[in-house]
Amino acid sequence: MLALTLGALIVVHGLITAAIWALPAGEEAPFDPAHSWLLGDVRGVSVVLGFLVALAFVATGVGVFGHLAWWPSSAIVAGFAGAVLMILWFDPWLSLGLGISVAVFVAGVSALAHS
Repeated sequence: MLALTLGALIVVHGLITAAIWALPAGEEAPFDPAHSWLLGDVRGVSVVLGFLVALAFVATGVGVFGHLAWWPSSAIVAGFAGAVLMILWFDPWLSLGLGISVAVFVAGVSALAHS
């Protein structure tokens, strides 16, 4: 049951990540995913990276859910990539997502260390 819950939460995190970077920011949006504080206005790059990170989180969630041997490696990739994405486009609004990405990364490292 725990694997089902954690896997589902990781998949949801991935889907939310995709939505945040894919949808255009309106005037009421808390931040602009097309503008990176470091890279400038790079909408295309942000969308592609957002989808790749989302795909990595969804794969990780499926791996956790299925007790698949590769999920820790996927978690490390997804967590690291998610953290980098949210740091490059940092806004305080992304703090929870950044924390989740770091937690997924740590879970992957911990699982590999104990295997």
